[in-house]
Amino acid sequence: MSLVPEFYEDIATERLLGAGVRPEHLNEYALGETLDAIAAYGPTRLFTGIVLRMMKNMPLGIQRLHHDTTSINVTGDYDNESRTRLIEIVRGHSKDHRDDLKQFVISLVTNQHGIPVFMEPLSGNMSDKKSLLKSIQAVRENLVTNQKIYHMADSAFYTEDNIRNLGRQCHWISHVPLTITEAKTLVSSEVAWAACKDIRYKYAIYENSYGEIPQKWVLFHSAEQQNRINATFRTRMERQLKKDKTALKKLCSKGFACESDARAVIDHLSFPYFLYTTPIALRISFCFGSSGTCTSHSLLLALSETL
Repeated sequence: MSLVPEFYEDIATERLLGAGVRPEHLNEYALGETLDAIAAYGPTRLFTGIVLRMMKNMPLGIQRLHHDTTSINVTGDYDNESRTRLIEIVRGHSKDHRDDLKQFVISLVTNQHGIPVFMEPLSGNMSDKKSLLKSIQAVRENLVTNQKIYHMADSAFYTEDNIRNLGRQCHWISHVPLTITEAKTLVSSEVAWAACKDIRYKYAIYENSYGEIPQKWVLFHSAEQQNRINATFRTRMERQLKKDKTALKKLCSKGFACESDARAVIDHLSFPYFLYTTPIALRISFCFGSSGTCTSHSLLLALSETL
């Protein structure tokens, strides 16, 4: 912070901040006192107040507010024991896959134009399920406006408790996770699709009351995504078939002492036969010695190449 005045040496500070404000005034003491004042007032409250003033001068109509969080990794020592911080810098679920580092979380809300309307720092171990609900509730309390607001969040928000806590007077849009049994059943069932204006997509609408709140579930189908899924599945099946044929060839070259040994191998085969359309064909051939006794058994297996 002691180098801040040097940063402002080539900047017209009087024009930027007001008459009489010179670079040497922007020193570490002034900035430190400013940060202390912001902490006492509340950074979230200050940020929201600036946004409200901006929205009065720039009416944007119906607001679609996007709620999300990100984790910020840090290094060094922190005074968690003295409890002098507003948040706890601790280990938590790292979205950067750096579980070895401590972190804090930033909860940010932007509207459909990408304009930030709410920001709040959170402790590093705050879960998205709690933080998304908290940000929606905070926006509803602080962002007082006559404009209609839709709150949008990912599937971490969609839980029975969160939906019930928001009640019937809050408008929101979220992704329904397939961990919900009803959603999983719906996706795997026969759907009466309706065409979208964009021919690449189809949709279906269902009435639902998950969390005891009336709502609509909209199921979408993408033709392009389905083609990609089919291509990936076919590639995976071809790779698996090649692997299984190699394993079968190696298995068929072995001899067995008796038929029960051969059948025991079949019962414990590890490759996924359910992927193939034709059952395994089994043929046991017997090899007899000069004395007429059976000397070995060979095993022949066949997999259908039909995918």
